[in-house]
Amino acid sequence: MKVSVNAVNFSVDRKLVVFIQERLTKLEKYYDKVVSADVFLKVEKTSEKENKVVEVKIHVPGDDFMVKKQYRTF
Repeated sequence: MKVSVNAVNFSVDRKLVVFIQERLTKLEKYYDKVVSADVFLKVEKTSEKENKVVEVKIHVPGDDFMVKKQYRTF
């Protein structure tokens, strides 16, 4: 499975990219038809502590799945 990690408006640490890739490759254990995954990391400019947003788009034959989570850490 191909995993693409994109950071919006900041530079992402290599450790975080490796962590994301390791976690997403585990999806193949449950569903082997996953083609690719696109991960978007964003830091919103707000005064709230929960200003980090992760969006994951999973591509499978015939459909796409999108998950979005906002929290204080990636």
